[in-house]
Amino acid sequence: MVDQDSDFNGWSYRKKPLGGTETAFVLLAESLSKLGHKVIALTKSSKSIKYQGVYWKPLDTKIKECDIYLINRAPSLLDKAPKCKKTILWLHNPANYLNKFRNFRRLFFKNIKIVCSGKYHYNSIPFWIKNRAVIIPLGLSKDVLLQKIENNNIPDPVVIFTSNPERGLDWLSEIWIKYIKKEVPNAKLHIYAGSKTYGGRNKNKISNIINKIKELNEDSIKFFEPIPKNELFKKLLTSRVMLYKGDPGETFCLSIAEAQALGVPCVIKPIGCLGERVIDKVTGIIAKSDKEFYEGSINILKDDSLWSDYRKNSIKLQRHLNWDNIAEKYLELINS
Repeated sequence: MVDQDSDFNGWSYRKKPLGGTETAFVLLAESLSKLGHKVIALTKSSKSIKYQGVYWKPLDTKIKECDIYLINRAPSLLDKAPKCKKTILWLHNPANYLNKFRNFRRLFFKNIKIVCSGKYHYNSIPFWIKNRAVIIPLGLSKDVLLQKIENNNIPDPVVIFTSNPERGLDWLSEIWIKYIKKEVPNAKLHIYAGSKTYGGRNKNKISNIINKIKELNEDSIKFFEPIPKNELFKKLLTSRVMLYKGDPGETFCLSIAEAQALGVPCVIKPIGCLGERVIDKVTGIIAKSDKEFYEGSINILKDDSLWSDYRKNSIKLQRHLNWDNIAEKYLELINS
């Protein structure tokens, strides 16, 4: 398994804030290892460690032969492919970038499988390689699935945001101040976000968004430094609802999947893949307009019975994506 974008490993997942793509990479590697396979994961890390059964090594480590060569995001890594039974390109963004000539020439004649995470994602794959694509969703970690969830404790009106600030946080802050806070005066918006989650990528842009919102001097909006996943899950468990606009560049949204699996109702817009993560009027609300968004948010914050129904439904219906089962689907690709 190879990722050329970030410095991370299995230890990072437990001890540092980590983005959804990197989290998925770690958990798939560990699940494949649990199934009895030797897994070597190459990233921009300068250290070699064995963690949770996975051999984490620097990106420039030479691998001569393997059963599966799994590339995370970047077709350029095909140039370093060892002899293998199956090459897999695992996509995490809309796939139109595969049309660029440098990617086209690497992929067109290659015996390769393309993995995407859902229907929205699949529809973005260019026609010339679509017949080599399969849908395998991201999974949920045991850290989520083994969390003890209390059904009877109704939380205070605390809203949580745990995604990339570039994905609509400025819009959400405006909706919050203009509509939601006025109807629910004791509500709080807690934001766990920052460039540290993404290894410092887009630091200036993310900082500008956060600083712009801080300059509003709105007491009900509070920023927190990004925290490791296990700590973040505990914060989610005490939250009333997660609000998130979404982004066309998002193809799975692990943050919403995690929130739903922990019983947190979500209000989202049908942008990108988000309509695949929430069951409308069952585990949350898919709002077609700004008005539906803020009215739905207000209702969940004020109506304990509605909140309770969404919570119970989320726990019942949104906890099926187990990484161990998903890892089996990757192994099935060897002979496909």
